[in-house]
Amino acid sequence: MVEMVSMRGELSEAEARALSHLNPRRFELLLRAARLGGPFTAPQLREAAPEHASSLTRDLNALEAGGLLLASPTAAEPRQGRPVQFRLAPETPALFARLSTLISEASS
Repeated sequence: MVEMVSMRGELSEAEARALSHLNPRRFELLLRAARLGGPFTAPQLREAAPEHASSLTRDLNALEAGGLLLASPTAAEPRQGRPVQFRLAPETPALFARLSTLISEASS
């Protein structure tokens, strides 16, 4: 999970670390995951984003490591042969709202 404690006008270390797990492909996957509207599995996201199928597991794991997605079972638990349910971390929408605010304030 992303801890949203930060200095005035800057991202916290945790927020910056979460964003460091993004690249354009992962950002697109995160948007598609949000559009699914609830928990999802890798196969369900693969149906929504077939062009990302080859790297989907790696990308989902990176988004989980960054705290942008939550998974059950978690990465620390054995997953072999078990379906994994992912969902947006509750802090993810707030992080992007905060980022938007910081950019707007910086450009004013």
